[in-house]
Amino acid sequence: MTGRPRSVSDDEIFEAVAQTVTESGPAGLTLAAVARRAGLTPPALTQRYGSKRGLLIAFATREAGSVTTVFDEIRATGAGPLEALRDGLVAFTAPITTREGMANNLAFLQLDLTDEDLREHSVKQSRALRAHLTELIRAAGLTGADPAELADTVYAIYAGAQLTWAIDGEGELGPWLARRIDRVLAPYRVLEM
Repeated sequence: MTGRPRSVSDDEIFEAVAQTVTESGPAGLTLAAVARRAGLTPPALTQRYGSKRGLLIAFATREAGSVTTVFDEIRATGAGPLEALRDGLVAFTAPITTREGMANNLAFLQLDLTDEDLREHSVKQSRALRAHLTELIRAAGLTGADPAELADTVYAIYAGAQLTWAIDGEGELGPWLARRIDRVLAPYRVLEM
């Protein structure tokens, strides 16, 4: 016997989680808040995920697995490897439009770092990001750079530029981040095939 069809997909629920985190931080991340944003009831979320913790683990699992999709979608537009690298990293930060949103996401990161089940997924996402950056740098055919080392540097710039923007950056995060990634890659673009 099959149950009733789901009126709201997991992806829509996970989008509601991401929006709630950015808007309200961990303190405001309740089943009621996510359910309201997704157009469901808290019991519907509990039935699907078991608990708030179950929802967070499902969300973290999806986030860790989304890395390939983001870069594949950008590559499908015809972007070259280095443009896909930059635009993919910018895409990961697209929901963050205010310093408060960044602070809320950083507060959520604290959960990821201190909860072993959530941390496992953060580690997977971090390693997947660096692997994709390495692959894109390698695909660009750059000479004079070790792809893994340059990917690690770009990843550090990606993380650090988000913090410097939150502290004293100007304008929107996406362009701020893109300029810094382009700056790191500029010496290698001359050598690009």
